Amino acid sequence: MPGAVRSARALWVLSFVLSGGAVLIAFLARDTLIADLTETLGRLAPGYEQTEVDSMVRLIYWASIVGLALVVAIEAVLLGSLLGRRGGARWWQLPVLALHTGVVLVASAFLAIGDWAVAIQLLILAGLALAVVAWVLCVVPSANRWFRMKDEAQVAALD
Repeated sequence: MPGAVRSARALWVLSFVLSGGAVLIAFLARDTLIADLTETLGRLAPGYEQTEVDSMVRLIYWASIVGLALVVAIEAVLLGSLLGRRGGARWWQLPVLALHTGVVLVASAFLAIGDWAVAIQLLILAGLALAVVAWVLCVVPSANRWFRMKDEAQVAALD
């Protein structure tokens, strides 16, 4: 395995840990986050009843948490496939990274509030940045050669 792929693997795993840490903090601080979100949305939408605001806050909160966790889980599955020398997984990672970017934007808007704002914001942004760098490392020439080597060796063995 070339150094670029080893580095990419380490960066992906670190990205998963950082994003998972953000999810964990947001989950553990859910009462505070939900109270802050309720107050903020209550001020922004004064015409709504309190039950509607509460429902919207819970939907936004859980959608942000689940979205971030789901994107990380999909990236982890694709990383496993990638490390099995399936180079096509790199190209599936690209739309997942775009989805990850969207989820980070939503999560940073709704989860990075209150006392935990800085920690959550830094963790999810750092997780995304590391994932992007890891993907770039998976498409450098040495990584391309490594992904293609398996196919070439199999074709040569069949001759």
